Amino acid sequence: MWAEVSAEAWSTCGLRARLRGYARTLPGTSSSRRRALLPLALAASALAVASAPAPAATSAYVALGDSYASGVGAGKTSGACQRTRRAYAYELGRRVSAFRACGGATTASLRRSQLAAFPRNTRLVTVTIGGNDAGFVDVIETCLFGAADHCDTRVRQAEEFVREDLAERLRGVYEAIRERAPQAKVLVVGYPRLFARKRWCSRVGEIGDTEQRRLNEASNLLARTTQAEVGRHKGFRFVDVRAAFNGHGVCSAAPRLIGVTSPLTDSFHPTARGQLAYARVIKRRL
Repeated sequence: MWAEVSAEAWSTCGLRARLRGYARTLPGTSSSRRRALLPLALAASALAVASAPAPAATSAYVALGDSYASGVGAGKTSGACQRTRRAYAYELGRRVSAFRACGGATTASLRRSQLAAFPRNTRLVTVTIGGNDAGFVDVIETCLFGAADHCDTRVRQAEEFVREDLAERLRGVYEAIRERAPQAKVLVVGYPRLFARKRWCSRVGEIGDTEQRRLNEASNLLARTTQAEVGRHKGFRFVDVRAAFNGHGVCSAAPRLIGVTSPLTDSFHPTARGQLAYARVIKRRL
């Protein structure tokens, strides 16, 4: 911006000097006549400044969502919403105008607490939401500490909810975002498959191979359902991160997801490297 102002100032001074010089060279030009020409120089210089293009306004970026977006598991968090600057929103290399993602958020709580007025120049919104609506925490705890048949029953219940109810809830969120940011590109960021299908590696609880497969299938259903709803909204794009976590699930040699922690708060969330993987995929969709 300063370079533009400096250039305008120099061109204005040059214009004034040329007009004064022109007045002095006119045959028979008196000092009074030269004084009469001075306002013309000033008017011309003002016109030059007024016609110069204004600097482009910086576009705003708003980050919404649940714990996968707030950065739980990626490093030290703060506040009730467990936010961290290691979250993918900050790893994109863009200025974050409003970071509203909140651990534990559902579609309903997002609409209540994260959709305050957006900056008028919002041009990018990211959102990860829906996992908690499907009962993410309860499903994981049931499969971690319960019998295999209890795990399968709970996963089936979650899948039934995703098939029958989730799309409508997501639709309400997407429409509310569009209302607040009519010109923004909206990236709906999904969830990874959690398990690498390896032998269980934690001393706390157990999720066997069959349960790991069922939970990964549920993640696939969640991704398909979300992507289908996103496709109905102009200006929205689905960001599928599943491939970025292939071979990097819980109990893999190089996990991008945290295993079982005590307390369970950080369990099954992306690590700092997992958030970087998220950011790399999102950048390709910008």
